Amino acid sequence: MLGKLLKYEMKMFGRILLPLYGLLIATSVITGLSLSAVMNNVLDEYLMAFMPIVYGVILVAVGVMTIVLLINSFYKNLLGREGYLMFSLPVSTNKLISAKVISNVIWIIFSVLAFIISASALAFTMIGLSGEDPVTIVTPTFEEIAHTLSQVTPTMIINIILGIIVLIVIISLMIIRIYAAMAIGSQWNEHRIIGSILAYGGFQIAEAVIMTILGMTGYASHYIFALLNRPFDMDGVANPFGFGLLIMIVGFGIVAAIYWFVTWYFLEKRLNLE
Repeated sequence: MLGKLLKYEMKMFGRILLPLYGLLIATSVITGLSLSAVMNNVLDEYLMAFMPIVYGVILVAVGVMTIVLLINSFYKNLLGREGYLMFSLPVSTNKLISAKVISNVIWIIFSVLAFIISASALAFTMIGLSGEDPVTIVTPTFEEIAHTLSQVTPTMIINIILGIIVLIVIISLMIIRIYAAMAIGSQWNEHRIIGSILAYGGFQIAEAVIMTILGMTGYASHYIFALLNRPFDMDGVANPFGFGLLIMIVGFGIVAAIYWFVTWYFLEKRLNLE
């Protein structure tokens, strides 16, 4: 059932975001063409400012729409009138939350990839029309990448994997924090938006206070590091960076789990639909 929920979520986001991704990439190519034409005195200089502005607007639109869909899908499907149907399905509350979080993590990653692809398309378009040999410009970069990859060690691989996990956990934390705030805000029969904003602000304050308290007792991490450093010593070199990433995974994971429980509790035990 979780697979079907994910399929539904992916389709719902894809209908809006995929055309935006295509528009973003197309605009980046047109921007590159226009800038190259301006620099070659083929078009008027006003396009130097106009097309980058259009590209920037679409880029912002992709980010804003991703966040809007993230919020609206949760509110509409689980806290709005559609909630009567969603919670009548033979599926647990945890799976409903999981489908939302997983699909949103995927689409946020897709949005970042769309930006990278569009920026690359813009750069390659301008390079291709600059009159210079693209191979001469790009080859040193790929040679540097190949040289770096040739020096990869087991410790570096571990750090890369841990870094990817950290990013996924942080994105998940950002999403579930919003969901927890909305779940609490739904307890207000009126002014749900205000309740959600206040709850979100309360979460931020609580996190800041806890981080301050932990920072004041940070000396304890030295002893923890001494105990756990050995498993990361893969090639005879200590890896405090990898240990730091592991601490981040555990710390952010605990916070995300707390928000997950808060979201589950209010949806499971104190559901208040429109």
